Amino acid sequence: MPSLILLKSPGGATAGQTFPLSAGLTHVIGRDADQCQIVIPNSSVSRKHATIDFKDGKYIVEDLGSRNGTLINQNRIASPTALKNDDRVKICDFLFRYFDEAAPPAVNDLPLLDPEDEEDEGVTTVRQTFDVGSAKQYLETQTSEKMRALLEISTSLSKTLELEPLLPQVAETLFSVFLQADRCFIILLDEAGRMVPKVEKSRRARPGDAGTRFSRTIVRKCLDSLQAYLSEDATSDAAMGAAQSIAEFRIRSVMCVPLVSGEGKPLGAIQLDAQDISKKFKDDDLKMLTIVANLASVAVEKAQFHSTLLTREKERREIEIARTVQVGFLPKVFPRIEGYEFFAFYSPAQSVGGDYYDFIKLPDGRVAVCLGDVAGKGVAAALLMAKLSAEVRFCFLTQPDPAKAVALLNDQIINGGIGDRFVTFAAIVIDPVAHLLTIVNAGHINPMKMSIGRGPLVDCVTDADSGLPLGIAEGMEYAATTISLDCWDALLIFTDGVIDAEAPAPSDARFHHDGIHAAVKGIVGVAGDVRPHHVGDRIVKACQRHMNGRPQFDDIAVVCFGRVDPTTATGSTIVPRLAEPPTGRASQS
Repeated sequence: MPSLILLKSPGGATAGQTFPLSAGLTHVIGRDADQCQIVIPNSSVSRKHATIDFKDGKYIVEDLGSRNGTLINQNRIASPTALKNDDRVKICDFLFRYFDEAAPPAVNDLPLLDPEDEEDEGVTTVRQTFDVGSAKQYLETQTSEKMRALLEISTSLSKTLELEPLLPQVAETLFSVFLQADRCFIILLDEAGRMVPKVEKSRRARPGDAGTRFSRTIVRKCLDSLQAYLSEDATSDAAMGAAQSIAEFRIRSVMCVPLVSGEGKPLGAIQLDAQDISKKFKDDDLKMLTIVANLASVAVEKAQFHSTLLTREKERREIEIARTVQVGFLPKVFPRIEGYEFFAFYSPAQSVGGDYYDFIKLPDGRVAVCLGDVAGKGVAAALLMAKLSAEVRFCFLTQPDPAKAVALLNDQIINGGIGDRFVTFAAIVIDPVAHLLTIVNAGHINPMKMSIGRGPLVDCVTDADSGLPLGIAEGMEYAATTISLDCWDALLIFTDGVIDAEAPAPSDARFHHDGIHAAVKGIVGVAGDVRPHHVGDRIVKACQRHMNGRPQFDDIAVVCFGRVDPTTATGSTIVPRLAEPPTGRASQS
């Protein structure tokens, strides 16, 4: 898949990031995370800086009248410009490489490093050991046998994204070209930078042979310098020092060429060695192996990129499944209680989260409104949220006393082995006949009561005793507080993702309880005009305006319910709101 690869950025922290390009999508580049598919968070970049579109079989870059312009191969573009494989796209101090895996590897394209990169970073790779002109001249002088071998390797490498079965064939072809070679090794670096031999091949076994093990001294020198290495007699090479492996493996003449990515990062190496002093590798042999290594580098990078895409797609599907499962734990409709209306909203900071809410109809006609916040976020918190959901229902359906139900829930969570995590939790049991609310708080933010029919009065239920969060100490006892709910009164409960929501830098101001008070202050408290879902929706929108595009710091859950005129109640038909999963922006950890 064609893509942009970030080669350089201020500080270098995100170098190597890849942005796949799709033919059916206009890719907007800029700093606005809501409007751009490729986000560059830098004030020197325009909000919408440039676009990349697929037209007439090519990807076209167009500058959108940006302040600092868009450069392709160091030339500022004034009109839409088509990209070619390996073009450099520069936006302010951010340098990208356009990579098209469908473009055939060409010898003419061997010097893949940008001149500006070389000047700024001082990168030196095997691709610089001889220039394009000398490469052409070298190829023109080679035998048809070597040219056929190059064509065979090039064709094979360009047709597959699975290197494991192909690399041994490359080794066999190298043996047919380099008749003096006794052993061939193709080594790749794993994610931790360790050398992993993918091919260890010996032309023939000899008595007393040390086996097919490569010299880590030679390969490490090659990878550290990113320069091809040739020695006619490694045993007398002062640069190698007294390397035991060279003597142990009876290495005489040796060639080692690094495999290097387009960004100048080592991918691995190819080593050929001969054990007969009369059969030496020459400069032309090194040039031939260098060309093979360049072809192999492209194939390795393409295969790794393909593997990364497959892994990301698998993770995306798994996260989407996890999100679907998590949504299944949340209630689909609100309770049907005459004269009551409900509102609920949930937005995870990542694709899945650890906040939780539920409405549980109890056997005696009461309804338990529960809300919890699992410590942390992401998949781990979501798994614990799923366990919490099941345990809450069990505890409240088997224990009619709300305080004892929460105590049982605490023991169930601890016995379930949640490790060092904990859960803040609040439960409000509604008695719809007496219009009484029984509140049990386990380390959660106190609920807020408001009189939406007699003015925007908002007060915390401060006399609701708060015990320890769930999962900290077994055998805890929790206290219950009972308050009345008059007509046009409402109760608001929420997780700390609401009050901890931050405004964009440099303010970084938090929403706090003041934000909630300000959000409901403008509500005209006239009976019949304002309902609980108006209050909840107003608070959610005020919180989102406060963040103003800043990535959500924590999961957010909001539940608001209250009494209204029974003749106008509509709460049973309102579906809880669930925010869409975050896209195009990273969640802070």
